[in-house]
This record gives sequence, structure tokens and C-alpha cells, in this order.
Amino acid sequence: MYKTNIFSIFKRQMTMESATTINQKQAFIRKLITEIFLVVGLTFLISLYMFTQSRDFGVLSMYIPYAYFLYAINTYYLLRMYHQGKINKTEYGLLAFFTALAGMAPFILFIIQVNGRYSQRMIPVGLVVALIVIPLSIYVYFRTKANKQQIASLQKDLGKTTAEMKLMQSQINPHFLFNVMNSIYGIAMQENADKTADSIQRLSQMMRFMLFENQQDYILLSRDLDYLREYVAIQSLRVENVPNIKIESEIADPVENFYISPMLLIPFVENAFKHGISMEKESWIKINADIVDRQLKFSVYNSIHQLEGTDLERSKSGIGLDNVQARLQVFYPGKHLLVIEQNQQEFFVFLTVDLLEGQPDSVDINNE
Repeated sequence: MYKTNIFSIFKRQMTMESATTINQKQAFIRKLITEIFLVVGLTFLISLYMFTQSRDFGVLSMYIPYAYFLYAINTYYLLRMYHQGKINKTEYGLLAFFTALAGMAPFILFIIQVNGRYSQRMIPVGLVVALIVIPLSIYVYFRTKANKQQIASLQKDLGKTTAEMKLMQSQINPHFLFNVMNSIYGIAMQENADKTADSIQRLSQMMRFMLFENQQDYILLSRDLDYLREYVAIQSLRVENVPNIKIESEIADPVENFYISPMLLIPFVENAFKHGISMEKESWIKINADIVDRQLKFSVYNSIHQLEGTDLERSKSGIGLDNVQARLQVFYPGKHLLVIEQNQQEFFVFLTVDLLEGQPDSVDINNE
């Protein structure tokens, strides 16, 4: 039974390899026939026009099939043999030379039949054509090989990078993190720490959003706004008992099936909480998100306080805002308006984005 299975697998593999080889040969034959018909057709049309202008030009156009013959025999046969190491450079040169001479004879006989007479310039013109086409075919062949090797190398590097990224992602198992957070949530509930339990639950929902939805080009607008609410709620917990801090949030709940590119809004809110809150001074943050006439209208208005102490989070640069502006240009070219105003005490951002019902299939980054 075991030997029979091994034999069956081997036979099936050989059959698949044979089928692949046959398909490759058939594809090559179809390509060659297409090129031949194209060359013959072009030669016929060009020759008709050239003979109306001049007999010499007409005769010259008859060398087009000979030029293609030299290109095909070099590209599809001689250069492949040389590239595979079956012949050396000297052997290739001799084969190319004698092939050009031998192949010239039938074409010249054909030209004589069309022209009605022999001319001493026919052979020199044929040699000039050979001296042009053979080096050109060498250049095209090795240039194409180099491009294919470069593409293969890039694909290999991309595959390696993707594999490494997946390995890194697998090392941080999201299910493990969620299980730990559920355990902490249970402990907080047992200790009657309602705020802590609520914060953990909100954080868990935000993490699920970041891990599973944030990687898409577009998500439901309602999901993005839900994430925004969770973030505002968690940030508000730590300052809810501070009388000089006022946080106002009005975030609409869209009923339509609108989609949006994720994480366009949250950087502005993060920026407001990072730079707009002071435990000693009067502070405020006002957030508004509404849908009007198939447009998302979003605004953030907050106070600004100078950096104090060694708060590393507040000392980070505003890379997020630059990223949002770049992504808006990619995902919403000509379909958004972003206004940012700032002075020493206040920061204001207003963003409108044209919304579409239904999830877009893809993004054309050249459609600007």
C-alpha cells in the first residue's frame, strides 16, 4: 500500500511537470505565430506605401522579415544556449554570423522576385541589418533578463519581510492579551473597582479595533466613531474630578452605510488630550462629529499649555498629524477640506470628508 502511494504521487508529479512543460511550449508557439503574422502584415502594409514613394525604399522595407528572423533566432535560441552555458562566447559569435549569412539567402531571393532584378547593394544592406539587429537583440535579451532577476529579487525580499512581520505578529498573540485583560477585568469587578473595570473593557474593545479593523483601507464610519468615543471616555476618566478641565464631546451615530478610511480622526483628538490638558490651569476640549449632506464634518477645539516637566508623551512630535494629511491626499483627493489654526493658547481643526455609501473596492493612489 505504501509503495503504491509513493508510485502514485511520483506519477502524478511527473504528469503535472509534463503538463506544465507542454503549456509553456504551446504558449511560446502561440507567441511566435502571433509575432510572425504581425511582421508579415506590417511588411506588406509598409512595402505598399514605400513602393509608391520609391523603389529603393520599397526594397529596403522588404528587409523587415529578415530583421525579425535575426532577432527571433538570437533571442529565442542562440542567446538562450549561451546564457545556459551550452555554448561559449566564441561559439555564439560564429553561430550568429553564419546564421545571419545563411538566413540572408532566401530573403534576398524573395526580394529579387518582388523587385524583378538583382542589385549589388542587396547583400551589403543585409549585412548592415545584421550588424544592427544582432547587437540590439543581445541588449534586449540581457536587459530583459536583468529586469526579471530584479523583480524576482524584490519579490523575494518582500516575501522575506512579510514572513518576518508575520513572525513578529505571532510572537505577540492578541488572544493572550485579551485573556489577560479579561482576567484583570474580573479582578476589578471582584474588588468593586467599577471605573477600572470599565476602563479595561473599553481598552479591550479599542485593542480589537486596532488589531483587526485598523489594517483595512476602509471601515464602517460607525465603527471608527465608536473607537473615537471609547478613546474620549477613557481619557476623560482621569480628569473627571478636576474642576478646571472641561471636556465636551458630541459624536453622531450614523444610520447610513457610510465607510471611511480608519484612524483619520483620532490623531487630532490624541493631540488635544496631549497638549490641551493641565491639572493646574483652565483647560478645555470640544469635539464634534456630524454627518450633513453625505459629508462628515469633524472639529476639535482645545486649549494649549506649554510643556511642563518631563512628560515624554507630550514631548513627542506631531507625526500623526502629518500622516493624516498625507493619507487624506491618498484616499480623498479633492474630496476633503482640512483647516488647522493655532496660536499660543488655542488649537482648532476642522475637517470635512465626502462620504460614500458602501465599501470602496480599492484605492487608486494615482487618481489625484
